[in-house]
Amino acid sequence: MTTHGTGAPRRLKAAFLGLGLDGLDGHQRIITGEHSLVVGGSAETHADLLETVLRLESELDRLDKPLGAVSPAELAEIAWRIDSPELHAIALRLDAGLRRQGRSFHESTAAELTDLAANPVP
Repeated sequence: MTTHGTGAPRRLKAAFLGLGLDGLDGHQRIITGEHSLVVGGSAETHADLLETVLRLESELDRLDKPLGAVSPAELAEIAWRIDSPELHAIALRLDAGLRRQGRSFHESTAAELTDLAANPVP
């Protein structure tokens, strides 16, 4: 859990954000889900991201867990099952970084988690 400026605890809400950067046809593609937001991309990229989102949300529903309740290690397993190597790599980086720091997902800030997900472990 993190705190607001007032010191009151708040729970981070986790979300899958898919960004397609290859959309050059002028179409604006946006899809939202319970745990996700997919923006942009060519028709093919957007469809691939949508398929990943649908598989992820289906797996979360099967587990009866919101994305924020899934540990990075669990997310890595889910990503493996839904055949998403990119998400699997991100989850492994999160898990390794949090273990290295001796911290949990819920005691980390959104900025810290973003940094861990974006940067490989040294």
